[in-house]
Amino acid sequence: MISEVFNTILLTYLVTEYLAATNTNERRYDSNWQLRLVQPRTILAAVVVVFLNIFDRVSGFALFINDTVTGFFHMPKVLFVAWAYVLVLYVDCRRISPELDFTREFMPKVGRAFLYVLPVYPISAVLISFGFLIVITICDALHLPEDWLQWPIYYGTLYGPFSLVYWKVKKTVTEDRATLPSLAGHGRSLGD
Repeated sequence: MISEVFNTILLTYLVTEYLAATNTNERRYDSNWQLRLVQPRTILAAVVVVFLNIFDRVSGFALFINDTVTGFFHMPKVLFVAWAYVLVLYVDCRRISPELDFTREFMPKVGRAFLYVLPVYPISAVLISFGFLIVITICDALHLPEDWLQWPIYYGTLYGPFSLVYWKVKKTVTEDRATLPSLAGHGRSLGD
């Protein structure tokens, strides 16, 4: 469970770094987005996730944590995922905007993004399932195994909404940071 969650968070982080580099307020393309992916913080995050995967496989620690979280604390997996996403998102947003306050600024942004995703989630889950139904039908017609589709369906359904909230909050923080107040009261872009 732990490696699964942090693998998905790392993938979400990498995708949002790419999107943040290519989708700014000015819609200008940052041609050095690859450089953002090889910065020390990204390499450190990847090393930590690889270490967690190895530790998880060797020690079976994830089974212990899974049994402890669900059995002792009676916390469903989705709450652990939400907690982990919010924690990593806060660290990522603090990197972008060091003055970001957790309770006054960050959590309201998360709440607004969650309220944006909540009504769309059931419809998107049905559309994703319908899309995979078409893919499964094609695989069945071509006599291809459908087993390889289990993980994309699982990850897309469980982690998709959290990734969308992550992206919406990070985009908001990035846009808030990209526009600074000027003496005249008009916003000035950091790139100017």
